[in-house]
Amino acid sequence: MLEKAIDRLAEAVIADGGVCETSTRQNAVAASLLLARAPKLKSGPFEPTATEDAVRFAVRSVRDMEPGVLAIQGPPGAGKTYTGATMIRDLVKQGKKIGVTATSHKVILNLLEAVLDLSPNEPIAIAHKGDEDQMDGTHPNITPLASNEEAALALTTRTANVVGGTVWVWARPEFANSIDVLFVDEAAQMSLANVLAASHAASRVVLLGDPQQLEQPKKGSHPEGVDASALGHMLGDHLTIPRDRGIFLPVTWRLAPSIATFTSELFYEGKLTSKPGLENQVLTGTPDLDGSGLHLLEVPHEGNRNSSDEEIEAIATLVSRLTDGSCSWTNETSKSALVTGEDILVVAPYNAQVSRLAERLASTGARVGTVDKFQGQEAAIVIYSMATSRPEDAPRGMEFLFSLNRLNVATSRARCAAILVMSPRLFEPECKTPRQMKLANALCRFRETATTVECAAVAEEQTAT
Repeated sequence: MLEKAIDRLAEAVIADGGVCETSTRQNAVAASLLLARAPKLKSGPFEPTATEDAVRFAVRSVRDMEPGVLAIQGPPGAGKTYTGATMIRDLVKQGKKIGVTATSHKVILNLLEAVLDLSPNEPIAIAHKGDEDQMDGTHPNITPLASNEEAALALTTRTANVVGGTVWVWARPEFANSIDVLFVDEAAQMSLANVLAASHAASRVVLLGDPQQLEQPKKGSHPEGVDASALGHMLGDHLTIPRDRGIFLPVTWRLAPSIATFTSELFYEGKLTSKPGLENQVLTGTPDLDGSGLHLLEVPHEGNRNSSDEEIEAIATLVSRLTDGSCSWTNETSKSALVTGEDILVVAPYNAQVSRLAERLASTGARVGTVDKFQGQEAAIVIYSMATSRPEDAPRGMEFLFSLNRLNVATSRARCAAILVMSPRLFEPECKTPRQMKLANALCRFRETATTVECAAVAEEQTAT
């Protein structure tokens, strides 16, 4: 289905004389995607007014744009889903028909539910094409559609103003020009080719996501460039999207300033700041963790590849210490409460370490999972266990273990404390390429910024040896 959609697009582009600045309305989306260009606004240049924040600018842009693509990059906690939902809500009020797609039904439904949450007293007809088991536990006001025919009919008869579905729905020939705007959520995880296949469904496409967080899963080998994501293609070699290509959401509503400063410096060219009030997010009652920011717990161990008993015991001791009734955390409204397991995320890169951590911490209430599982989630405290003893022990190499995207996602789940638990040997890689040096530098910068955490389990182990 997707291949045929790409073939139809190619034939249309050839008939149009190629992809260029003057492509016809039918091919304007493809031209904007392939040429990585900003949308053209009917009312003037693509730039915010003096009184517009990024969200208001995004709402105005999608309402006012000529056929094409609007790319929006949302760093951790910067309100990407809120921005998308606000845009959809405004477009529905304008009488537009909207499509939503992503790499999974879960992501699609999350955005659809956010639209409903924004408008509890203003009914919006929303439907989703998916299997029955994919609709379990979803918002009761999202109508399930069992077939492509039902989805097409819902749009034609306007029994639904917003319809969600995977790219396999929107790439079908019967959905050509069926909607006004197609929203692609987590567009940094969807290939450029797939977005092109679905692009004929609308004259305007909105890309939501962040290439500095987790990328699309890669299966098999492909020619260079083929696996590029739609949003990654729009950014090119930039860490943040240039102003002449799209919109960057510059304010995080999650990260305390001490964490946001590190995140901004390392991943967002210094452009990300914290919302006023987040400086109130602090821990109290544990001297070497009091306040907010980055913390490093070094746990010496040898011979571990994808799991470490030493780190597991150190983390168990740390979680026990945080939840023993002496530690409190204060939120942005200055309301304080004792830390419980529910306030803690424990993250690891490998399933083996996650399984053993989950078993060890089962009684604490702490959430345990891989980086992939927790993208989009948050907690007061995040503990990131790297598990591997030395860089050369990493079963999937430095590129996976030292991944900048994974470090970004793991540490940016934290509202006030991000604690990295790792072997000190990981600070001693034998870098052989500039890329490896860049990966290693990120961890070294974390260590320079972080405060050291003492842990009884580590001290006892060092004394015994």
